[in-house]
Formats: sequence, C-alpha cells, structure tokens
Amino acid sequence: MRIPIAATGALLLLCGASALALSASGLAGHPPLDPALVRFAAGAPWFLPAAAGVAEILALAGQLWLVLQGRTVVHLRWPDLDPQTRAHARAAADVLVKTAKELPDVQDVRLRLTGTANRPRLVMHVTCAGDALLSEVYGELGAGPVERYRRALGMPDLKAIVRFHLAFPQPEKRPRVPHPETA
Repeated sequence: MRIPIAATGALLLLCGASALALSASGLAGHPPLDPALVRFAAGAPWFLPAAAGVAEILALAGQLWLVLQGRTVVHLRWPDLDPQTRAHARAAADVLVKTAKELPDVQDVRLRLTGTANRPRLVMHVTCAGDALLSEVYGELGAGPVERYRRALGMPDLKAIVRFHLAFPQPEKRPRVPHPETA
C-alpha cells in the first residue's frame, strides 16, 4: 500500500511543481483555464457548483481514508483492550516468551498483542538458528506455548501471526595479510 501512496504523492508533487514553474515563466499572462471552458461555465450555471460538489466529495473520501489508516496504525501499537485483559496478556506473554525460547533452535522471541477488541491478534517475531526446520518450530509453537497463551487470555480464536527471522553465524574476520612487495 505504501508504493501507490508514494506514487500518488510524487505525481501530485510533480503537478504542483510544474504549475509553479509555468506561473513563474512567461506563460503567466495566459488564463489558467481554457477560454472555451470559461464560456461553457458562464453559459451553464450548474457547472461550477457541480464541480465544487465533486471536489468536496473526493476530499471527504480522502479524509475518511486517512482517518481509517490512522486508526489502523494506532491499533497496531496500542490494542483496544480493557486494562484487565492487558494485565493478563502481559503475564501470559512472559510465560510465552520463556517457553518459546526453550524450544530447540529458537534464539529470541518478541511479541505484541495488537488489533481491536473484536479482532485481536498476536504478532510474534521468532529468531531461529539458520539451519532450523521452521515447520517444526512453527508446529511446536502453535501446539504448545501459543495455545496456552490463548487459554490464559480466554481467547481461543486469537489469531497468531508468526514471523521468522533466521540468524546465521557470522564468519570470523581473518586478519589481512599484506602482500609482499615485488622488487
């Protein structure tokens, strides 16, 4: 979704910059609208109010879309849950992280409870060894720690999103050996 938004923003910026450049250049003496359009608008009294109405509807739709996007971002950071559920979630999260780190090949676990009260979800970032069998780790997570987390919160249908990160061992840096100079 970010690419279309960036492309639209770049297009609008380009249009604004070109309009600014045209107004600064010698073309500023010409009217901004075509004379035929001005004559049409003068002959049809409904045209300008209709164009303004369409522009206002588009502006309101854009504002509504921005509000919905902002709401989504807020719910990603701060879930819309009551304080008691949040306290249970924190306590259960500690147990979930501890038991998940005990699984073979799991090095680190970070999690966040996000979403709304009607559609909460658990997002887990699991760092595993580079040679780990992710299907086995995923199966053990879902059958054990995640299921216990769901039961602790009383949310049997809690959607869990697991994102795996592989940690490969870093190669050792060898000291540089200078090449002998040739004479």
